[in-house]
Parts: sequence; structure tokens; C-alpha cells
Amino acid sequence: MTEKRLDWIDNLRGFGMILVVWGHMNLPYVLETIVYSFHMPLFFFISGYLYRKKEESFLSTLKRKSSGMLIPYFFFATISIPFGIGLALIQNVPWSFSDVFMHYFYLDGVGWNSPLWFLVVLFFIEIIYIVIDKLKWNNIFFIFVCFLLGYGFSITRMEFPFGLNIVLYGIVFYYLGHIGRATNIGDKWRLSKVKTVSVLVALVLINIIFGLFLNSRVSVYHNQLGNYFWFYIAAISGSLVLFLLFKSTKRIKFLSFLGVNSVVIMCTHYFFKYTFILADRFFGGVLSVDRSLMFSLFETCIVLVCSIPICLFFNKYFPFFIGKRKI
Repeated sequence: MTEKRLDWIDNLRGFGMILVVWGHMNLPYVLETIVYSFHMPLFFFISGYLYRKKEESFLSTLKRKSSGMLIPYFFFATISIPFGIGLALIQNVPWSFSDVFMHYFYLDGVGWNSPLWFLVVLFFIEIIYIVIDKLKWNNIFFIFVCFLLGYGFSITRMEFPFGLNIVLYGIVFYYLGHIGRATNIGDKWRLSKVKTVSVLVALVLINIIFGLFLNSRVSVYHNQLGNYFWFYIAAISGSLVLFLLFKSTKRIKFLSFLGVNSVVIMCTHYFFKYTFILADRFFGGVLSVDRSLMFSLFETCIVLVCSIPICLFFNKYFPFFIGKRKI
């Protein structure tokens, strides 16, 4: 039986995808720093919020999660290979088949289509969390160990195949999302409008202080977290702002569409990004303005609009490759 979708979660995920795309479109540094301070932790938080313990075998769980995340990863990684090789040839960047192999299996980064990393990392986070939950381990202790290990890896800047170092950061936010749903914390906050606005303003200020002024621009994928503790404070506060804003929203058609089709958009928007780069190079740099707010918004709008037919195409003809079943 398929669980009923939560409209506000689809809205939130859709807005998060807008932030992901916008964050990759050369927006002004200040805004980029703020967006990067929480937008990927937000997706881990959402996934944890949706976690449900299922009475099924581990093999069935592995199959279900592989279908939802690994199949899309390998499909889009495969179609990214010729495009990536073409980019390297056009830009005169050295490449080798060994590099392609390493990137394809996420042994040494993911390659030019870097957003694909999220699918592999989320797969391992969910499998690990399901295992510790089934074994009834002390979840808090396990998450605390992950937090400490993540601190060590963030200092040494060590990176591991399959993004396992990111798993340590992500599983903490995943756990917080699960706890948020389990304790029904959002529904227990019955605040007046004035108090709600005050809380939101306070969280925004916390995010700006710790994510912009006290910390540098972070990149979870590149293991660049700056101050580890400031990173967590900024990420949690930023995620909570959107959580509280969207918790009571009804279905917003466009955001819901983006949320439902987030996998396709996550895996394809870099094709547009590099098309913009190549077009700009072809026309001698006259098409873009570096770190321009308006131009970054313009590019983001183009990507999102062009993503609509792509999402519809995959949903109708190739749902298997995006982790869905054909209806």
C-alpha cells in the first residue's frame, strides 16, 4: 500500500530544489553562502522526516532503496559520460578512462555531474539507519559517534569512496528529521502569529550569523564545512525556518511538481548549467554577468521551465530509471 503524500513536504522539497538549481547558477557570493549553509542538510532532514519502519526483510529493503536511488544514479551517470568527455575535449581538459571509471562508481568524486552524489549518499544513510533501527541499537549514541567521526574527517578533509564521509554528516540531519516527525514537534508548537514571526526572525538571524559571518561558504560534497559546529548551527536553523514556513501549507502545484520530480531535476540540471557555460564561451562571454542576481534567477527559471517536459517524459516512458513504477 502506497503511503499518502504530504503536500507540504512536496512543497518544501520543491522549494529546496529551486535553491539547489539556483545555488549552481553563479548567484552572488553572499546569497550562495547562505543557500549552501543549509540546502543539502534540508534534504537529509526531509528524508529522515519521511522515515518509516517497515516490516520487511532486509533484502526487500535493499531492493526498494536501490530501485529508488541507485538505479537513477547509474542511469544518469551513464548518460553523463559522453557529455562529460565532450566537455573535456571542448575545454581542452585532460581526461582518461580510468578517471571515468572512478567517477562512475563514485570512487573518487562523481565527475562533472556532481549533484549525483546525493543519491548514493542518501542510499547509504537510509540503509545504515534502517539497520541500526532494526537492531534496536542506541540510536542517539550511534548518531553522536557519527557526529564525532564527522568532526575528525572535516578537520583532516579526508574523503572516502561513495561519499561515506558525507554519510556521517548527513545521518545526523536524517536523525533529527526522524525525531521531529516521531515527536510531532511541529504540531506541538502552537504559537501566536507574533511569536511565530519572532521565532522565524531569530532562526534567520542565527543562520546568517553562523552561516555567513562566522563561517565561510561550505560545500558538503567537497567536504568543506569550515567550522564544524557553526556549520551544524547554520544548517539546522536554516532548515527549521523552511520547515516552519511550509508545515501548514496546502498543495502548491508548481512546487509540488518540482518536489515529486526532484530526482530528475537533481540529476539533469547540470546539463543546462554546462550548456550555458559552453554557449557563453562560444559567444565570447557576452551572455553572462559574473555573480549577477538577475542573471542567476534568469538561468534558474530557464532550467526549471525546461525541466517540466523532461520530468513528464521520464514519468511517462521511463519511470523505472527515476525510481518510480509505471502506473
